[in-house]
Amino acid sequence: MSRTTGTHHSPQELWDAWNRLWNGDYAIADDYVSRTMRVNIPEFGMPDPATLGDGPQIAAWIAAFRSGYDEDAAITGELGPFFVGDYAIGRWVFRGTWTGGRPATATADPGTEVTFRGVDILRFEDGRIAEYWLSDDQLDLYAQLGAVAGTGAGTAQSAAALPARLADLGPEAARTVLLERVLELVAELVEDAEVGDAAGTQTFLSLGLGSLGAVALRNSLEEETGLRLSSTLTFDFPTPLALAGRLWSQLDGTTPATGSADPFDALARLEELAPALAGPGREALRAELADRLGSLAKRLAPAPAPAQEQLEEASAAELFAYLDSRLGPAEHTG
Repeated sequence: MSRTTGTHHSPQELWDAWNRLWNGDYAIADDYVSRTMRVNIPEFGMPDPATLGDGPQIAAWIAAFRSGYDEDAAITGELGPFFVGDYAIGRWVFRGTWTGGRPATATADPGTEVTFRGVDILRFEDGRIAEYWLSDDQLDLYAQLGAVAGTGAGTAQSAAALPARLADLGPEAARTVLLERVLELVAELVEDAEVGDAAGTQTFLSLGLGSLGAVALRNSLEEETGLRLSSTLTFDFPTPLALAGRLWSQLDGTTPATGSADPFDALARLEELAPALAGPGREALRAELADRLGSLAKRLAPAPAPAQEQLEEASAAELFAYLDSRLGPAEHTG
């Protein structure tokens, strides 16, 4: 049981305790954090918020983050805090020396000094910290650690290594190699080995790859293929299978890097893929394709004729029927 059960801490005391907690004073977590804590954090590089429901869990998360930095690493306030009712907001800066380990995608040398900033929002309830929102510049941090540049996944791959591996392979075998490599990179980025064995029909988002991970994946594939890839790569090709097919079409020279200007080329390519998509295990992909094609068909459908044109083309009977539906039947008075 907490040493201070029943103590009603002031907002300033709670804010100061939160800073102490992030600077390594884990023992105080249960005294200041609600036992029904709610956490709102970015998806990339973060644990499941459902696992952060009380003081000890919060302390374990912070300890795991700090384990990658030297003992002198510290978070200091840069602006605020500002208190409004049961809420407080403040901007902070973290400075420390990275010692290795987390994140697994980092390629920087241990001893790298990093600095990054963020904003914390706390909500207080019954004298404890009841809810937490975090917005931090993870992209800046991961860039400093080499986790969103180069291979970004810790596997030694020379520039344009994939084309050499694909040189003597047929189209199907080449696509399989590319799919396996995409899944390997995603598995390392989301730190989940099971993703490497996925079928490739799930979306990147469902596999746990957020926006920063998408940047890292694009950078890795650019280095390994020698291609120049779009910044919206995983949005345009939202599954590993679709992305692998796109990479092969560019490497094989069948599709220009910028895509064909003729929409019928894209349609023909989809028709070519139809037999392969009809096999077992592709149900989820077929459903997604059907949904996206349905949305595209609606966008391409001719716009309805303007009201004026409809009126000019309507017959007298259609006009009277329309007026009756809008105004009701006319009442005759004599």
